[in-house]
Amino acid sequence: MEKLTATQSKALTYIRGSSLKNGMPPSLRELCEHMGYSAIGSAQDLVNALRRKGYLESPDKQAARSLTVTREALRDPALESTPETLVIPCLGAVPAGNPLEAVEERIGTLRMSTSMFGKNIPSPRDVFALRASGSSMIDAGILDGDWLVVLSCKNAPAGTVVVARTESGDATVKRLMRDKVRGWYLKPENSEFKPIYAGDKPFEVIGQVLALQRQM
Repeated sequence: MEKLTATQSKALTYIRGSSLKNGMPPSLRELCEHMGYSAIGSAQDLVNALRRKGYLESPDKQAARSLTVTREALRDPALESTPETLVIPCLGAVPAGNPLEAVEERIGTLRMSTSMFGKNIPSPRDVFALRASGSSMIDAGILDGDWLVVLSCKNAPAGTVVVARTESGDATVKRLMRDKVRGWYLKPENSEFKPIYAGDKPFEVIGQVLALQRQM
């Protein structure tokens, strides 16, 4: 990939950071304001340069928030994991199929100290991050807006917190449990919510939650 100028690097850093903080990329006008430009055309020229150099995706059609960082940009050496830091791709949504292959859903990266995982440090190739939504897991310490680090897997031990995909394609974070009579179910950690039984509403486990990071 071509080397970035100082201005281009500043813009890319803002796009990555804004995507991570807000769960979506910034608008072109927000980028314009951040860079101190008075004309939107200046920001457009900057975005075009980042796309030409392979750091931003070229969308099929223009949208208000289409400043998506490319997979190649995520592999930038500055974003690689180290023995002290794990760099994890953040997904804006949980797509069908393998979440680790969902490049089009990636909105940035999450950096976490490997000390958060104790002796069982996962491979960066096997984990992804999702932003928690709602209050169904507040009694487990998971709050709305928390970033969850998820180990991609199809099976998890009973009693662990997992990310599951329902028949409708929606992702939900719950505790995986097994009832002797009704079988596997997803248990919320909030008495205001009801459990989801696989027999009533089929679901599939797509990952086990390993850790979380709270944005202050």
